[in-house]
Amino acid sequence: MDYLDMLAKLGIGNAHPGGFGETIEQLKKYPIEKGKKVLEVGCGTGRTACYLAEQGCDVTAIDIRPEMINKAKIRAEKQGTQVNFLIGDVCQLPFEAHSFDVVMVESVTNFADAQKAVSEYYRVLKTEGKLYDREVIKVKDMTAGIHRALCSFYGVSKIYKLEEWQELLESNNFAAVTSTGIHPFPLTMFEDQVQHPDPVHLSDRQSFMDPRIWQITARYDELVSKYHPYMGYTLMIGSKE
Repeated sequence: MDYLDMLAKLGIGNAHPGGFGETIEQLKKYPIEKGKKVLEVGCGTGRTACYLAEQGCDVTAIDIRPEMINKAKIRAEKQGTQVNFLIGDVCQLPFEAHSFDVVMVESVTNFADAQKAVSEYYRVLKTEGKLYDREVIKVKDMTAGIHRALCSFYGVSKIYKLEEWQELLESNNFAAVTSTGIHPFPLTMFEDQVQHPDPVHLSDRQSFMDPRIWQITARYDELVSKYHPYMGYTLMIGSKE
């Protein structure tokens, strides 16, 4: 079992940097018009996708893990929202070019082949479409050992600097690339869970009795406590001209 397995079994819907509170703040600052076609990639248990649908967006959401899509469908049914949930890979999006007005990403690109994923985001966006991608960033130099420990735990190949994310978007033809700057990496997800409790319980039965889950959560707490000064997060925004 790894970090992503743990999130799937517990049905966590706010694992991205800043949690669900940051999602709400983003959509206040960068509202998406009702009726716009939105693709959320790596949707997990569908919390953001269902929220977007409640705001009047036409939402399609994909995740590579079937168990996440199953939970997302349960959420949509319980919340009474309409979302087109599909199993799919962000590096091979199962959609025609120029299909969406907005691509929404919350800490997903770094878990994939980032170059391929960003290229796919650009392909499926309509002209004048927008990409919003919130990702973890490296905020100061770290030793090879620290970088290796973090990458190994999260299952990623690299933690990018803010400038590297900007270059990645620009090299894939995104224009007017901006970011919200550097935000501190949160020490815990607990505060967000208290302020924005998830109305739908989606953890697997008996998951809380699985010792492997608590080993991973303990390791997460250890790494974040030890290395959070090296990490932050940002929201990248790019346009397709």
